[in-house]
Amino acid sequence: MQQIPGTILNAIESIQLPSMPQVLLRFLAVTHDDLTSMADLAKVVGQDPALSARVLTVANSPALRCGTEIKSLDQGLVVLGTRLMRTLAACLAIQSVFARTSGELRYDLTGFWGHALRVAELSSVIASRVNYPDAGEAYLAGLMHDIGQLLLLGGMGDSYGVLLNGSADETALQGNENSRLGTDHTAVGAWLVDQWNLSSFMGDAILFHHRPASEIVKADFLSQIVWSAHIIDDNRDSDPVQNESTPALAVVESALGITASDVATMRQACTERIDALATALDIECASHTKTLPYFATPFEHFRPKLNDTSAAYSRMETVVRDMATMNSLQQNLSGLCGEAEIVLAVRESARILFGVGRIAFLFAQQDKQVLSGADLAGQPPLLQRLRIKLDSGQSLAAAALLEHQPASTFDAERSSSASLVDVQITRALGCQGVLYAPLCVRDNRIGVMVYGVTAAQYARIRPRLGLVTRFADLAAESIETWREARDHEQEVATTLRSGFEQRARKVVHEAGNPLAIIKNYLKIVSRKLPDELNMHQEMTILGEEIDRVTQIVRSLVEVGDVPKATGLFDVNTVIEEMLALYGETFFAGCGITLLKSLEPNLSPVSGERDSFKQILFNLWKNASEAMPEGGRITISTRGDMLLDGQPSIEIHVSDSGPGLPPEVMQGLFKPLAPNRRPGHSGIGLSIVASLVERLGGRIGCQNQAGQGACFIILLPQSKGQPKE
Repeated sequence: MQQIPGTILNAIESIQLPSMPQVLLRFLAVTHDDLTSMADLAKVVGQDPALSARVLTVANSPALRCGTEIKSLDQGLVVLGTRLMRTLAACLAIQSVFARTSGELRYDLTGFWGHALRVAELSSVIASRVNYPDAGEAYLAGLMHDIGQLLLLGGMGDSYGVLLNGSADETALQGNENSRLGTDHTAVGAWLVDQWNLSSFMGDAILFHHRPASEIVKADFLSQIVWSAHIIDDNRDSDPVQNESTPALAVVESALGITASDVATMRQACTERIDALATALDIECASHTKTLPYFATPFEHFRPKLNDTSAAYSRMETVVRDMATMNSLQQNLSGLCGEAEIVLAVRESARILFGVGRIAFLFAQQDKQVLSGADLAGQPPLLQRLRIKLDSGQSLAAAALLEHQPASTFDAERSSSASLVDVQITRALGCQGVLYAPLCVRDNRIGVMVYGVTAAQYARIRPRLGLVTRFADLAAESIETWREARDHEQEVATTLRSGFEQRARKVVHEAGNPLAIIKNYLKIVSRKLPDELNMHQEMTILGEEIDRVTQIVRSLVEVGDVPKATGLFDVNTVIEEMLALYGETFFAGCGITLLKSLEPNLSPVSGERDSFKQILFNLWKNASEAMPEGGRITISTRGDMLLDGQPSIEIHVSDSGPGLPPEVMQGLFKPLAPNRRPGHSGIGLSIVASLVERLGGRIGCQNQAGQGACFIILLPQSKGQPKE
C-alpha cells in the first residue's frame, strides 16, 4: 500500500475542495429556501463531487457520527441539518469569492465536473444492470473517483496546477504525480474516504480506478463497476459496437457481462442527462474534452493583481470584504440551537475559510481563572486535563486571551514565551505549531480557538490575522448570546416552578383533608357492615385506592423521584382486586363483556404494586371509552415468557373497539396535544409506558383498524422466588 508523504498530508488535511460555481450558487439558493426538502438538497449536492465530499466528511466527523456510519448524501444531510448546511454553504461561497479577489490563479473545472458526473451516472446504471445491492453507493464512488485531484489542487494550489497544466490526460497526470509528489490522486482520494470509516469498498474503488485490466478483474464488484464507468467515459469518442477490439471495453463485457451495444446505449443516455443538467445550470459542458482542471487563463499570460490603486483603497477592499463575510456568517450562526451546534459550525467554517484541518477549543471555566479543553467530540480528550491559569506567563493561550490578540508559536517575537503547555497542545493536535485566537465579548473572556498549523500554513494565514480575530469575535458573540438565552430560560423556568410548587402545596393541603375524612368514614362503615355481606375486602381495596390517590397528590410537591415502597406482588391478585373495584364502572355498566384467562400459580413480580394498578386503570379506562356502544375486553396472563433472556410474565389487555388512529400510533407512548380530546390530558399511555419501564418491563401494541387494539406487557419475574 502506497504511503502518502507527510508534506502532502499536511497540505490536504484541511480538505479544501473547489466546487463548480454554478452548482454552489444553486446550493446557496436551496439551503435558504424553507420549502426545500432533504431530497431536493441531496439532489443538488449530488451534482458536485466537492460538495458531496464536504457533506460526507462533516457528517462522519466524531462530533456528528455518534456510532452510525453515513454512507449516503440523504443520511449526511439529515445529520447536518438545514441550519448547519446554510452556514457551510455561506463559508464555501465566501472562500470561493475570496480566492477570485486575492489575485490567485483560477481554474476551469467544467471538463472535470462533466467527467465526474458521467462516471457517477454510468456507475449507477451499471450497478442496477448487474444487480449490485446499492446503486447509490456506486453513484457516489463514481462521482468522487477523481476527488483526489481537487484535494491536491485545493491543498497545494498552483504547485499542483503546474502538474495539471503539463499533463495531457489522467494517465500522464498520474505519472507526473508519482514522480513529483511521491503519491497520486487515486491514493489521496482513497485517503479522504478512509477518514469516514465506512464499511465499504468505496475507497478501494477510487484507489483502483487506474489499475490495469488484468488486475481489476480480481477486485471487488464496486471497484469493477467504477473502473468500467471510467473506461467507458474515457473512450466516449469511440464506438464500442464498431470498435470491439478496444481491450479495456472488452474487459467490461467479460467482467460484468455488459455487451458493446449496451455500453453504447448507457453512455448515450448518461451523456444526455448530464448535458441537460449542464444546460439547466448554464454550464457549457459539451465543448470541454479535457477532463482535468486547468488554468482558466493560460499560465504564461497570468499576472498577479497589479497594485494600481493606493494602499488605502487596497486596505478598504479587504475591510469591506471581511465585513461582508462576517455579516453573512453572523446571520447563519444566530439561527443555530445549542452550544455544541454553534461550536461545530464555527469549527467547520474556520476549516473552509482558513484552510486549517486541526482546530480545538479551550474554554474558561466558571471562575474565569483557568482555561481547559472543551468537552467536544472531534478534539483530543487530553486537552480536558489541562488547567491553564490565566496568567500571561503561563502560556501563549493565556496571553492571547488576556491581551485579546492572536498569538502563535511561530511568532518570532513570541517564540520564547511558548511554555511546556503550548508544546503539549501542539503535540496533542499532532502539528508543528499552534495559533491561538481569543474568544472575547467585551470584557467577558470565553476562551480561545486553537489552530494546529504547519509553518507554511501559518505563513499563509498571517496576512489574514485580522479576519481570524474578527471571526473569533463573531464565534464568541454567538456562544455568549446562546448562553445568555439559556440562563434567561433557566431563570424563567425556576420562577414558574416556584409558583407551581406553591400552588401544588396548597392543593395537597386542601385535598388531603377530604381524602382523610373519606378514609375514616370508610373505616366506620366497614365496622358497621354485617359479616355475612362479605364486603370487607371491597372496603379494604377502597382504602388502598384512597391511599394511592393521596400518594399521587403528595408527589406534586416532592423534589425528584422519591423512592416508593416496593415489594413482591402477584399479578393475578392485583387484577382481581382491580376488577372487584372497577369492573362495574368500566365494563359491566357500559355493556362491555369481560373475558379473563389468568394462568394460575404465576411467580411474583418485584416492584411497586401501585404502579401496576395505575397501568391497569389507564388501559382499562381507555378501552372502555373506546367502546361507548359496548363490546368485548379480554384480559389474560402467562408466565415463563422471555424478556431479554429473563423469565417474565406476559399480560394482554385487548378490546374489540375501532382501534387506534394512525396519528396516535406514530407517537403511541408520547404525550398527545391536550386539546386533541376535550376533557382528556392526553398523557395516559405515556404514563403507562413510564410505569412499565419503572417495573423493568416492556410494553407494545398490536393495532388493527376496526378490530381493536391489544396491549402486551412483559414484567420480569422475581428471581429465585418459588411459584405460589
